[in-house]
Amino acid sequence: MSLNRNSLAALLAGGEPLVIHHWDADGVTSAVTIAQFVGRGVSFLVPPFTYRPKADFMNVVAGLSADKDLVLVVDYNVQPEVYASIVAAAAGKPVVVIDHHVSAYPRVANFYYYNPAAEGDPMGLWPSAAHVIADALGFYDPMLIAVSIYGDLWEEALNNRVYRAYMNELGLDVERDSGLIRECAMQLWASEAARLTDVIGGLAYSLAYGGVDPCQAILSDPRMTNAREAVEADMRRAINDAERGEALGGRVMIYGIKASYRVTGMIARQLARQNPGKAVVVYSLEGGVGKVYVRGLRDSRPLIERLRSKGLSAGGKSQLGNNVISLEVPQESLDVTVKEVIRSMEELAGSILLA
Repeated sequence: MSLNRNSLAALLAGGEPLVIHHWDADGVTSAVTIAQFVGRGVSFLVPPFTYRPKADFMNVVAGLSADKDLVLVVDYNVQPEVYASIVAAAAGKPVVVIDHHVSAYPRVANFYYYNPAAEGDPMGLWPSAAHVIADALGFYDPMLIAVSIYGDLWEEALNNRVYRAYMNELGLDVERDSGLIRECAMQLWASEAARLTDVIGGLAYSLAYGGVDPCQAILSDPRMTNAREAVEADMRRAINDAERGEALGGRVMIYGIKASYRVTGMIARQLARQNPGKAVVVYSLEGGVGKVYVRGLRDSRPLIERLRSKGLSAGGKSQLGNNVISLEVPQESLDVTVKEVIRSMEELAGSILLA
C-alpha cells in the first residue's frame, strides 16, 4: 500500500523501528535522518553486499525486529519477492519501504511504501532517498542531505535544483564549497567499495547518536581514508585494462572490467562521462557475483521494464541527469545477461538512446 506524507510521519513518530538501510552514502544518511526524527530506540541493520539476500539475513531481520514496532527499509532497491521475505520475517509488524528508485512492490499484507519516484523522476525532484525522507518529515540536517544527493549524482549534483537548495540553506556556494560535500561522499563510497562492514555497520548509530559533526567524523576516520586510496588505485587500473567493444554502430560502448573492489558502478559513471551522447554497458564479477551497469540513456525505464519482463532482476533510476540500470546475476549467467541487455537495447534503441 502506498503511503502519503502524513501517514508516513505518523508511523515513524509512533514507534521504535528497525531500520534496514543501503550501504552507500544515501542509505546511511537516510537512516540517520530517520533516527534524528524518531529519537532513541532505533536499531540499524545493513544488508550483506547483495540485492539477493539469503535466508540467514531474513533470520537476522526476524530476531532484530521482534521487539520493534515496525521495520523500515530505506534506499534498498530489491525485487518484490525480497520485500515479501522481509515482511514474512517481520512476523506481522508493518514493513515500510522508503525509496527513490524505479520500483515494483509486492501486494502482501503489512507492506507499505513511500516512493514519489517509483515510476520515474523526469524532473530530478527526488535525487536521494534521504531527501524523500527530509521532504516528508520536515526534520533533517541539510549537510547530510546534501551529502546523500552528491553521493548519488556526483558532479551532476551541481546542476540539480534540490541539491542547490540544500547548499543555499547551509549558506554554502554550490560551485566553490561542494568540494567538502564531495570529500564526505567519497569517504562513504570508499567504505562501500572496500566492503568495510565494521565501519558501515556502526556508522548510522554513531552519526545519529554520537554527538559528532557528521562530515568531520567521516573525514577523520583513517579506515575510510586508507580504503579510498586503495579503491581509487584499483579503479584506475580496471579502467586502463578494460576489455572494450561496441554495438549499434558505436552508439553503445561495452566494457568488461576486472577489479578487486566494488567499483563497477562508479566506473560506469566515469566511462559514461567519457563517452558523451553514447550509452555505456559495464560488466564485471564482484566477489563472485555478476554485475552489469548501463548509463548514458535518454530514459532508463523502458529498458528496466523490458529486462524485468525477461526474468532479470533489473533496478535503477529514471531521473533527470541520472538514468541508470543495474543488474546482479549469478557468475555463470553474466555473459548471457550482457547479451540480453544489448539485445534489449537494440530493440528499444529509438526510445532509450540519446544519439
